[in-house]
Amino acid sequence: MRKELKYLICFNILLLLSIIYYTFDLLTLCIDDTVKDAILEEDLNPDAPPKPQLIPKIIHQTYKTEDIPEHWKEGRQKCLDLHPDYKYILWTDEMAYEFIKEEYPWFLDTFENYKYPIERADAIRYFILSHYGGVYIDLDDGCERKLDPLLAFPAFLRKTSPLGVSNDVMGSVPRHPFFLKALKSLKHYDKYWFIPYMTIMGSTGPLFLSVIWKQYKRWGIPKNGTVRILQPAYYKMHSYSFFSITKGSSWHLDDAKLMKALENHILSCVVTGFIFGFFILYGEFTFYCWLCSKNFSNLTKNWKLNAIKVKFVTMLNSLGLRLKLSKSTSDTASATLLARQQKRLRKDSNTNIVLLKSSRKSDVYDLEKNDSSKYSLGNNSS
Repeated sequence: MRKELKYLICFNILLLLSIIYYTFDLLTLCIDDTVKDAILEEDLNPDAPPKPQLIPKIIHQTYKTEDIPEHWKEGRQKCLDLHPDYKYILWTDEMAYEFIKEEYPWFLDTFENYKYPIERADAIRYFILSHYGGVYIDLDDGCERKLDPLLAFPAFLRKTSPLGVSNDVMGSVPRHPFFLKALKSLKHYDKYWFIPYMTIMGSTGPLFLSVIWKQYKRWGIPKNGTVRILQPAYYKMHSYSFFSITKGSSWHLDDAKLMKALENHILSCVVTGFIFGFFILYGEFTFYCWLCSKNFSNLTKNWKLNAIKVKFVTMLNSLGLRLKLSKSTSDTASATLLARQQKRLRKDSNTNIVLLKSSRKSDVYDLEKNDSSKYSLGNNSS
């Protein structure tokens, strides 16, 4: 096997390992294992003997002010009417800020500097569930039946489509280990991904929560730390579902239309992916041709030889033996150092450089002449 091909294979292996390392959590989302933790029909059957309720009877919702838009009031009122024995808290922006400031000051700087308000709305729900426990419900989710059967689990999320879990409906006991992990991970995932939709999804939204859920399960779940998953049929669109959806997204920005359009044009996305892959392969072929060229062979050969010579002479000089490099090696090193000096000191085309030599008078040279013959890095015996 040619050494150039070995270089290319090693490069691709390193590239592949890097991609896997940085995208491993996303790749694991392709394995849908929500069924293992699914809330089963017998768990929710109202005719079954009632189970002890673990989650506190508190409903949390968030909005920027107490003035809720008209199209969400009906769904909210349904939740209130079905749960008169539940405590209800509407978290406004001001309340959320004061809560973080008083209870979690270590997170205040991150909370204040989120680029999009919905990121704060996402983050606060993890903190309040971890702190108080209860059930969080988005304002565009209306209640269709009592939530009591869901309170029998230490924590629950709902499955989303096509993969992962969502954060629009969640329940938890106070200080559940999953939500503790989620809120402690928020700083690490606070990154800007150029597209608002992806930034929100990856920093605080459903994608973030899905990644944390996968990480949480990877090394074993603590005792009494299970997270059960509410399946789509029990979420909406059936007579036995717990919720219904009101039209009007509570956060989608303009770029969300682009993401939805991509979902509706899968074939175009696949074709674009193949074109992108072709250019990657063509780039690798060009790189391989360059590796096989004489220029690369001569470059690596000269570089290795000169590097060995310089190290050898430097080692002998450090032992007190005064040796000079050969003219070709010395010229190469001199030219390299001169180029670095010129790049560092050049401010305009008329800049002059004064080079002080060990026992010679200073010489002044014009940078535009680039006269490297006057420079020498060899050791002077006198």
